[in-house]
Amino acid sequence: MIWALSQGKARGNCWFRAYSAAILLISVLAAHPAAAGEYPLAPGQKVIGEIREYVVQPGEGMNEIARKFGVGYTALAAANPGVDQFAPGVGRKLLIPSLYILPDAPRQGIVMNLGQYRLFYFPPGGDRVFAYPIGIGVAGWKTPIGATRVVRKDTNPTWYPPASIRAERPELPAIVPPGPDNPLGNYALYLGWPRFLIHDTNKPDGVGRNVSHGCVHLYPDDIAQLYQMVATGTSVRAVNQPATTGWSGNQLVLSVFPSHSQVEEIDNDYPVTAEPADGVDRLVQAEAGSLRDLVDWGAVRQAANRRNGVAVAAVNKSAMVRNEAPTYGLYGTETARSDDNSGPPRSYAPPYYNREASPSPYGGAAPSQPYYGGYTPPPSQGYPNYGNAALQPSYRRPAYQPYDPRREAASYPSAGPAAQPATGGLYEAPTPRRLP
Repeated sequence: MIWALSQGKARGNCWFRAYSAAILLISVLAAHPAAAGEYPLAPGQKVIGEIREYVVQPGEGMNEIARKFGVGYTALAAANPGVDQFAPGVGRKLLIPSLYILPDAPRQGIVMNLGQYRLFYFPPGGDRVFAYPIGIGVAGWKTPIGATRVVRKDTNPTWYPPASIRAERPELPAIVPPGPDNPLGNYALYLGWPRFLIHDTNKPDGVGRNVSHGCVHLYPDDIAQLYQMVATGTSVRAVNQPATTGWSGNQLVLSVFPSHSQVEEIDNDYPVTAEPADGVDRLVQAEAGSLRDLVDWGAVRQAANRRNGVAVAAVNKSAMVRNEAPTYGLYGTETARSDDNSGPPRSYAPPYYNREASPSPYGGAAPSQPYYGGYTPPPSQGYPNYGNAALQPSYRRPAYQPYDPRREAASYPSAGPAAQPATGGLYEAPTPRRLP
């Protein structure tokens, strides 16, 4: 079940009672980590971890809490909108989004889901998996997608800033030796992709954000653990799947994550632009199979619009009566119409979380700007893409397609073992707000 951490059993409120009803069974069925980031893995299992609740302690900020629970900052912020990064408020309850759905990719070696901002390591044997949050490339310096291998390992690496980064930051020396000023930190895994590494960082608050020139950053403790387990030659695969789904017992679980641009807005504390995720309905239909008539389309559409990364139950086989059943979302309860449960919704203008009009789900002063903007469909057009054939062609989105590395290699820059960015470079970010 949801863990009530720190000061005893947390006091429930209306928001948490509503939301816990949607995730309680998920939490019960999920496995506890055996060690930092480690989860037992049964054949065919896709869901690991659990949703947790935490009460903020004196002196804690969101970055410290995120690192404590092995999540990235923006993942924690998306799950708890309206909470101040540096002063979240002592006694405030936070939702820790630490239930993970494995991406659709081969379960071998290192698999990075950039859309999830998370790295998974599948050691030989197939009976466990390690999961770590990651920082990835800023806009214009995307981390490549495709398959490669670890070609070299190094402790206390020396950094040789490429010319492209020195052009942005002429104060950089030609060589940065090991030490606190070295953005590679203490551990580095060199890949078959030139200029792209998986490495430590001297600025761990950047984990979970868009911070690099394409490299993958891990928390220092996480990369220290991963470094010891990974051998030269280990396969590495990067995919971009911003929505993940899988069965956990009687529940079909769905998570939809913020887009790259939304992560940027969360990071900079800007109002987050509405950007409904494409193809989520088809993804759920494909995973539900013969049970697609049991899909809670109200929950699915809320997840696709809010993109907060928090797992919700799209199907609950133990609840066979669906019509007029409440649909639980992150911001309260919405009653689903009977036609919501017979198929993908025909038209939907999602509610938005307005910081001024709506209080924070955990209490405290309501901020003055909307966090997730509302979406209003154009007249007579309906809501774009939830699989309804009646939608006008201009509002249809491509159907969800299963994982295919060839498609990824063709649609994303720098895929393949010999991939290089057009301008080269790694690590340091181009603006003062960026972290190396």
